[in-house]
Amino acid sequence: MIEEAVLRKVKILSKEENYFAFIRNIRQTVSDTIISDLSPHYLSEPRGAYKNKSLYVVKPRSTKEVSKCLKLATKYKIGVVPWSGGTGLVGGQIAADKYNVTLSLEKMNKIKNFSSVNQSLEVEAGVILESIHEFVDSKNFLFPLSMASKGSCCIGGNLATNAGGIGVLRYGNARDLCLGLEVVLADGSIINDIKTLKKDNTGYDLKNLFIGSEGSLGVITRAVLRLYPTPANKIVVFFGVPDFNAALKTYLEISKRFGQFLQAYELISNVGMLFLEETNMFRSTIQRSKSEWHVLIELGFNNSSVEEEVYEALDNLYNKNIISNVVVGDTETKAQNLWKMREDIPEANRKIGAITSHDISLPLENMESFIKKSVIEIKEINQFLRVNCFGHMGDGNLHFNIFPPKGEKSTSYFKIKTKLTDIINKNCKTLEGSFSAEHGVGRLKVKDLKQYCDPGKFHVMCQLKKAMDPFAILNPGVIVSRDTQDI
Repeated sequence: MIEEAVLRKVKILSKEENYFAFIRNIRQTVSDTIISDLSPHYLSEPRGAYKNKSLYVVKPRSTKEVSKCLKLATKYKIGVVPWSGGTGLVGGQIAADKYNVTLSLEKMNKIKNFSSVNQSLEVEAGVILESIHEFVDSKNFLFPLSMASKGSCCIGGNLATNAGGIGVLRYGNARDLCLGLEVVLADGSIINDIKTLKKDNTGYDLKNLFIGSEGSLGVITRAVLRLYPTPANKIVVFFGVPDFNAALKTYLEISKRFGQFLQAYELISNVGMLFLEETNMFRSTIQRSKSEWHVLIELGFNNSSVEEEVYEALDNLYNKNIISNVVVGDTETKAQNLWKMREDIPEANRKIGAITSHDISLPLENMESFIKKSVIEIKEINQFLRVNCFGHMGDGNLHFNIFPPKGEKSTSYFKIKTKLTDIINKNCKTLEGSFSAEHGVGRLKVKDLKQYCDPGKFHVMCQLKKAMDPFAILNPGVIVSRDTQDI
């Protein structure tokens, strides 16, 4: 009877009351944590498809502060959406509810514990990727994870999304470049697995469970990164090919002979080149080729004799009319210009405005079939739609984006967006590919995951989410939402 009387006196707080009680408690108990209103910096993501509805941004300065924040979030059942540079392309960093809080790790930006012996570096989650590049470059080392957003994306987000980028072919994804991790769980408990070991078979591989989980199972706060000695020599070459088969044939030839040195093999369609011209971003120092496809390759090596062999192989391909319009990045400036052209394509895409954008992966042997089949089906809907296909061909990752006819707005075609997406996703599944290669699932592809993921795998994902985040406070709606869970 006493317990019932006590229960009757307990005030059931509304969602709004819980939220502001949470904010008050952070201000009182975590004094160093910065809490601010949502500034324009956090309002949207690069493609503008999602708007951040959070009222506040919480900026902890340490792992302990993150722990206290999540403990309070669990107590008050407040959704926490991690923000790490805000460059994600699937809406994973955007809060869909005003009573969710944005958790930015930008103040946790220390670089420490560099080891030339272990070839490793410890960093906090808020360190900008380009800052890591600059630091390790000064030590004559290489951290090979790189992408167009390197100047603003943060390493915590790179790991949370298992980012790919241009170096995957030789060095692997973010997962392959991480030796140790520190993570804060929903209840505030801390997993400290900060190690420099390359072999550690002590039970379940928790580190790799959190990498790629997009902040839905825990918040990454620190990491130990794997470094590589900087190659003494580098070759960057751009050339045209008449068709996809020639691009594949060239890749097989180069990778067969120089696979241990091949760092990137990028495929660019002629549409991508036209888009650079259309947006006044084309590099005039590069001879314009009318080839259907273009390729950008980079090799890194220490043995100077390799350079002569590479150019000999390229000459042979040129003489067989497999490649054409060869441009060699024989100075650092020319090499940077070639890469800048490749990295400018996503920005050109944004300026033109895609109807729908896709980040897919396929077995190399099925890639041409996918492209041909998808383009035919897209043109059957509207023959004037434009497809810009480009990406990291060497590791099977393509960006397959569909645009309106020149001069028209993408918004005029949104009524066919679902139909176009279905074409891409179904063809990916039929040809043993994935509808998400490196961008993740986020909020954009939650229903796609439920539809196209293996049922057994999806069931285990749901069980993991329930076990590790029973109140669904961590990045609610990302990867596994309440609508798609197999309860």
